[in-house]
Amino acid sequence: MNKVEKQKAGHYEIQGETIAKFEFFDNGFNPYSRYLDIDKIDLILRKRIGQKIQYIEVQVKYGRLYKCTPRWQIDKFDYTTWRFFKLNEFSESHDNLFIAYVMGHPDGYKGDIFIFPVKKFHELINSGIIRNTKKGKQACIYIAHSIKDNKWYLWKKLGFEKITPENAVDVSVFRRNFDFKAE
Repeated sequence: MNKVEKQKAGHYEIQGETIAKFEFFDNGFNPYSRYLDIDKIDLILRKRIGQKIQYIEVQVKYGRLYKCTPRWQIDKFDYTTWRFFKLNEFSESHDNLFIAYVMGHPDGYKGDIFIFPVKKFHELINSGIIRNTKKGKQACIYIAHSIKDNKWYLWKKLGFEKITPENAVDVSVFRRNFDFKAE
């Protein structure tokens, strides 16, 4: 598809939700879509575990992955995505909410879905790069794939020479986190 056809294909969030539904189904969940996105809930997942029924609520976010080009990035990372979030966007959310962050490569989806517990995602947002925007203070979240150790990192700042805990958080454990581990 060319660029114009892709733009006509639908809003990226809808594409992300569709990908997430297939991924959750393939991992044993029954995904149900919410009709109204009032409580930041796009999907409700249902899974039978023995005699018990487990329900999980999910907010889906979609991000495009872009090839890293700035000189300080290319020796450490191959792809990155970024997105703005309000600092308190998830501060009032309940513990049974998870954020599914679906990332699409320039040539299509390649299994890069990250599933974060909402409290951890809130913490990560607030450790991101804080910027003043027209909408007020927001966190710009960059997540990038490392070519050195095949891990995924959330950047705390830009222009760093080495990957350290001071400038990046390893978020690899949340990639394909269908067991919904807190960390």
